[in-house]
Amino acid sequence: MSILALLALLALSSWAVPAAAADPAEEFARGTKIISIQVGGGAQNNVENHGRLSDISFVNLTPRLSFLPLDPVGSGFFKGSVETGLEPWFQYYLEPETATAEGLKAAVRYHFLSASPIFPYAEVTAGAGGTSLKVLEIRSSFTFVLEAGAGLSYFVTPGVALTGGYRFQHISNGNISRPNRGFNSDTGTVGVSFFFH
Repeated sequence: MSILALLALLALSSWAVPAAAADPAEEFARGTKIISIQVGGGAQNNVENHGRLSDISFVNLTPRLSFLPLDPVGSGFFKGSVETGLEPWFQYYLEPETATAEGLKAAVRYHFLSASPIFPYAEVTAGAGGTSLKVLEIRSSFTFVLEAGAGLSYFVTPGVALTGGYRFQHISNGNISRPNRGFNSDTGTVGVSFFFH
């Protein structure tokens, strides 16, 4: 059974039990460390309306080590917690050819805390790495990756949350070589996060 299928099964089984009573003040307290395991995949989109695409698709693994540097901030719907971290990035391309990309991203996630036990979040990541992908959009061995997204965290027990979300991903080489049209993708992630207080 794949990791993705196992996480999906775990997520579905969690809905069959009453929601865990996650205490936002405790789970998102300043100094909390978080270890996350995330898997996902995606496919190239055409938001720039190019005439030709490589129809890129991929799966990925993005574990994360992060830290909550502040106590929760704000009030009402916007009350939340800032998570900062590092996210190793492993991407395996399925189409139009098999190839890989790997590197390291810095990540910032903002958790909205007013909807306990389900916590929406918004996030951005930025990083760089190496790739063996050679398509009409990019042919260099160096690549930048930028992402923005949103998702939900659901605590199945204190200290353990399931996550699922969407990310818009942009990959290019920053014009250090040609061609560098870059490409954009719609991606999804599922994962599990462990909170250490």
